Amino acid sequence: MNLERNNYSFLHQKADIHESAYIDSFTAIGRGVKIESDVYISKGVKIYGNALIQSGTYIGENCIIGHPQRADLSKVIKDKMEITDYKSPLVTIGRDCTIRAGTIIYSEVNMGEKCQTGHYAMIREKTSIGNNTLIGTNTVIDGNVIIGEDVSIQTGVYIPLYSKIGNNVFMGPFCKLTNDKYMMRKEFVLIGPNIEDNVSLGANSVILPGITLKRGTIVGAGSVVTKNTNENDIVIGNPAKLLKKKPKDWK
Repeated sequence: MNLERNNYSFLHQKADIHESAYIDSFTAIGRGVKIESDVYISKGVKIYGNALIQSGTYIGENCIIGHPQRADLSKVIKDKMEITDYKSPLVTIGRDCTIRAGTIIYSEVNMGEKCQTGHYAMIREKTSIGNNTLIGTNTVIDGNVIIGEDVSIQTGVYIPLYSKIGNNVFMGPFCKLTNDKYMMRKEFVLIGPNIEDNVSLGANSVILPGITLKRGTIVGAGSVVTKNTNENDIVIGNPAKLLKKKPKDWK
């Protein structure tokens, strides 16, 4: 299986691990994984190739990086392959990131520099995340999502397939984006919301499929947004309605 046992860990012979990286016990590092300088891999971490962990990044206990997508996992199971010997599409974790314990990041995710996750976040395939972005504890990003730079995603947020989030966006605790207008009761092409730059979503707010929140929109806590907004709108309620424009002295 081309594996070496080291400190109760499995390190694939075709993994490229920098001599200054720290690898704790009970880890599995697969074929095609590259770990750069000064990376810290905590106890129980699993990293499956292809994967690039860039310099200065911390991976907390029991994280999975490069989890196989559905088709790849089916092949591994059918062929009874050793998962550390299987090479999925590349996942990249940028420099100086902090990936906290229990987080699962699928293959074909591209995370920028100085990003952080809380505990037990899940980020699925074909997702791009810009620099300096925070993904909060128990957040789920369901794949095929684009997230910009300097975004703050708080605890328990849900982001579905085909959503787009701009730069400098704030998503309050437990807010939800949706992408299925008829909830499986009628044919509908899935489309997530488009959240433009400098938007803030209050806690427990809900954004319906295909909605565009224009630049600078603020959504009040608990609101349900059913219509597109204009720039710098402040909207509240269910369904959300315009309260006023954002004051000029606000960011």
